[in-house]
Amino acid sequence: MIFWATDVSVAVARIYRWRNEVFRRHVAQAKWIFLRLIENILSYNDICNLLNEFCNNKKYECRLKKEPTLYYSHFGYPFNSYSIGTGSKHVVILANTHGCEIITSLFVLEFILTLILNDNVYYYFSKQYTFHFIPLLNPEGFIISSSQVYFNLKDLSQDEIQKISKMYLEAYNIDDKIASKNVKKGKLYKSILRTSCTLIENKNMIRSVNNILKNCNLNSKILPVWAANALGFDPNSNSLHKFCEMKTLRNDWKFSKLRYNDIPVTIPSPMSYPGRKPLDPCCPENVFLYKYLTNLFLGLPKYNSKLIAIFSYHSTGGEIYGYPDKCISSKNNIKLHDLAMDIYSSETGYTKIDEELKYGVMDYYRAYFENVVSLTIELSKLNGNPIGPFSDLDSLFNEFSNNKKAILKTIENLGTC
Repeated sequence: MIFWATDVSVAVARIYRWRNEVFRRHVAQAKWIFLRLIENILSYNDICNLLNEFCNNKKYECRLKKEPTLYYSHFGYPFNSYSIGTGSKHVVILANTHGCEIITSLFVLEFILTLILNDNVYYYFSKQYTFHFIPLLNPEGFIISSSQVYFNLKDLSQDEIQKISKMYLEAYNIDDKIASKNVKKGKLYKSILRTSCTLIENKNMIRSVNNILKNCNLNSKILPVWAANALGFDPNSNSLHKFCEMKTLRNDWKFSKLRYNDIPVTIPSPMSYPGRKPLDPCCPENVFLYKYLTNLFLGLPKYNSKLIAIFSYHSTGGEIYGYPDKCISSKNNIKLHDLAMDIYSSETGYTKIDEELKYGVMDYYRAYFENVVSLTIELSKLNGNPIGPFSDLDSLFNEFSNNKKAILKTIENLGTC
């Protein structure tokens, strides 16, 4: 039976105070790491190389381990995953389901560094938990979007990054107001960044992207907000749960009154095309994710080892999605998710979205993985993928810090349920 302990014991309260003190002591280090990541606006290769360096470093190789690579994207990019800790409680943290949501990968990367560089945090949590990280679920989409961002921001100072990001965010918000009147032309956000398909490193991907742009009557100005993979299939839309209903719904309303209302969703496109069937072969990202999560859910040793939580990071909005389908889930599973969202929201100030179905890829796991908390978090209260959140770096740093605390507090409290 699931319950919530209203009176936290003195011992647990002491642990919470100690944990928060550890975070306060290392806030300067965390801020330094955060700003270095932002200043470099890491490319796909930079992220992979940085993580590999820590995996191969004598001091940290026992802390951060690269898991075996078994699956690849259509254009040959590995779906990399990493683990920290040896505890019996397993937690999955994944990012970049959508390519343009680059801050989610930076957040996961910063969280990894927080765990392995902070001795006290590492030793405390690694004994109880095993963290599994997927920093780049959609490497092709990330490459398409981040190549444009990197080209525009790579030589800029922090102040300059914030300035151009603020311009982008303002244009983005104006576009929303214009789109609400069902106007599909004159997208201001497209005028801020310089773009070109030639910035994409893979020639085969360039050909695929060009074909998609031609078929969708779009040009390279859409590349910074590219969410799909390089075949134009959206991993979040290619949901296992109620796929046909989801596809019909997206065809009817998706983007009709949003800034992206000029992007078709019924053919391969930069975002939201769900494909022809669940686990579509043209969406290998979801095939990998399904097998990876199912293996953790069903394949862990039975003796006290179990998957307890999945955190899937998107951006933007400052929202939490976590209500399982009531027609499938048990009352206990629904209560567990409600409590987890309460905890997460209390640390971040994020809004709980009271929807059983968001027609996204995580709907399946929160409905069918009984008593495994599966939350979808829209990181950053500022809009404007991919660079809008960079318009206020202090605010973004605080959100990163609050979300890290929210993860740890949520999984700690799962033990009281």
